[in-house]
Amino acid sequence: MAASRAGRYHGAMAKKKKSPPPKPAAPKQTPFHAPFAGLKGALTQAAPPAPPPQPAPPPEPEPEPGEEDLFAQAMAAVRPLACKPVLEPQPEAPRPRLVQAPSEDLEVLAQLADLVSGGGEFDLRFSDEYVRGARPGVGPELCERLARGEFPVQDYLDLHGLGHDEALAAVEDFLVQSIAKGLRHVLIVHGRGAGSPNGVPVLKNALAQRLTHKRLQKRVLAFCTARAVDGGVGAMYVLLRKWRGPGAPGWA
Repeated sequence: MAASRAGRYHGAMAKKKKSPPPKPAAPKQTPFHAPFAGLKGALTQAAPPAPPPQPAPPPEPEPEPGEEDLFAQAMAAVRPLACKPVLEPQPEAPRPRLVQAPSEDLEVLAQLADLVSGGGEFDLRFSDEYVRGARPGVGPELCERLARGEFPVQDYLDLHGLGHDEALAAVEDFLVQSIAKGLRHVLIVHGRGAGSPNGVPVLKNALAQRLTHKRLQKRVLAFCTARAVDGGVGAMYVLLRKWRGPGAPGWA
């Protein structure tokens, strides 16, 4: 009887433990708007990205420019100024070699010319290339030796850069000082007249006229165009009279 009760008990318990039937699965809910829903799958199926391009090799360095190239680059924007052409400088007359004492025979000729020279007009000979003047009584031999440059130059005066009146005043002062020093033969550089209008040697002509003027003719025995070595047509030799000095009766 007990066994029957136990059986009935286990059967009842078995019925109570019987699991209920499974509930039906709820339908899968989808969002209202899902633009990226298939992005993951698309990414997995897409081709792998291409490798990045290799960088280009660096360019070869250009050769450094030389001095000529640098100078050309610096002067590229330079333009010449619009100005008047610069006159070429005239060559200076060579400086004469100064000698203080003349030779004895030339001094004798000069003293003789001092004695025989008298008043009156100078014997003046003039051309474009040559000029010569002498007091009356001065012989041709003395003039020829003067023109050959046989008298040593004891002093000289350069008139370059001086105006007409300034130059003539300088000549008078120079000759007076030369005579006071006892000089006999001097050189006056007057220039070739290249800068004068039409190339006319204005100062040369004015100097020849001044040397024959009364203010200077008693101090000058002769003058002539110098040799090329002493300035040529741009200079004159001047032979001066002898002065006895202060207290003496006039000129020799």
